[in-house]
Amino acid sequence: MIKEKIINNIKTIRESKNLTADYIAQQMGISQSTYSRKETGESDFSLTELIRLGEVFEVSVSKFIDMDLARVINQYHAENTTSNTNNNIEHQVVSDEGYKAAIEQYKAENEYLKRQNDALLSAMMVEKNKGA
Repeated sequence: MIKEKIINNIKTIRESKNLTADYIAQQMGISQSTYSRKETGESDFSLTELIRLGEVFEVSVSKFIDMDLARVINQYHAENTTSNTNNNIEHQVVSDEGYKAAIEQYKAENEYLKRQNDALLSAMMVEKNKGA
């Protein structure tokens, strides 16, 4: 079920941005047929590919898991940073599976960002040592 949701969200985002499957395949460095197999569910996206898709789409990778979940979480944070006196707020229920998937995605994004940060720090050290 989560796989279908991810694939559906990827396709929805791609279409909403008026991007073709061929363009996305080029950006990912794979053939259009390979990309099409992934978007139809015949083949799986790797975590690296999902991260690259997020970069191409200019969205957080968490959007692929559940766009509604991201909206619910953002709404929750917004409501909790403002007055909570309105008892008539309609709360949405998010399944445990959705939260677990979001948590795993956030962990993966965090690891990716840590690796990017480490690479940047290493590059800065190399440049600094060149100047010394």
